Amino acid sequence: MSFIEQRLPDDQSYGGSGGPVFNTDIVATASGFEHRNANWSQARGRWDIGFTRNQTQLDALIAFFRVCAGRANGFRYKDHADYQVSISQGIIGIGVGDGTPTLQLKKRYTSGSSTFDRDIKKPVTSPAAAIYRGGVLKTVTTHYTIDTTTGLLTWVYDATSNASSVTVGATTQVVLAANPGTLIAGQKLYLTGFTGTDSALLNGLAHTINGVSGAGPYTFTLATNTSGKTITVGSGSGQKYPQASEALTWSGEFDVPARFDADEIRATMLESGPGQRLYSVPSLPIIEIKP
Repeated sequence: MSFIEQRLPDDQSYGGSGGPVFNTDIVATASGFEHRNANWSQARGRWDIGFTRNQTQLDALIAFFRVCAGRANGFRYKDHADYQVSISQGIIGIGVGDGTPTLQLKKRYTSGSSTFDRDIKKPVTSPAAAIYRGGVLKTVTTHYTIDTTTGLLTWVYDATSNASSVTVGATTQVVLAANPGTLIAGQKLYLTGFTGTDSALLNGLAHTINGVSGAGPYTFTLATNTSGKTITVGSGSGQKYPQASEALTWSGEFDVPARFDADEIRATMLESGPGQRLYSVPSLPIIEIKP
């Protein structure tokens, strides 16, 4: 089982029928009331691309189907009814920074005062996604990178500084040579590179800052409780990434990770004329997968 980072040709998906599907259990009571249990937090798309094709289209479909080995391997699918994200719909993570570098691209659907956030795992490379931080367009590589196979965006840090000491306790104190990005109380400091048995309590996490003192070096008092734990400086450092006060948005296009939901193609020749053959493929189901 693998995933082929190739889109089903557009002329194969255009005209397909389908859309989002949820899974809900409903139990009706004797009094006529009912209890509903949503089994999935995210919808799963289903489509059917059964329609008439000419010889060239059928040849291309059979070739793609063989490469995918029927249901065995996933691929990119363009849902022509829903493949675009506007700047008002595209959010990164929860839509604001949280002090960490890597966040998921999402599309926010809004109806009235209610919203639904969908993970976008397969953004397309052309046209490339436009990424905004605080309403300002940012530049790929300089400010961020995107993994188009997962939809994960990773920010380049604003600033970084090496640590000279760490003190465990009910609050944790970390001393840095400089204040990365002029961080203040209430914001988040991201830490990495510390060592020791309990270093996982610090590394790869954004920590709420209770206070900052000093004029270089700077002592950061963090809300993280490390009382009684073993953590040493190692090659520890602190970085600043987008904060909660900064809106993170994007716009662009995306595919859906999918697979065929059949292990066979049934094609019937409808018409044969000079230079033209038409075939009916009455049904060929496709289902979204969770890579």
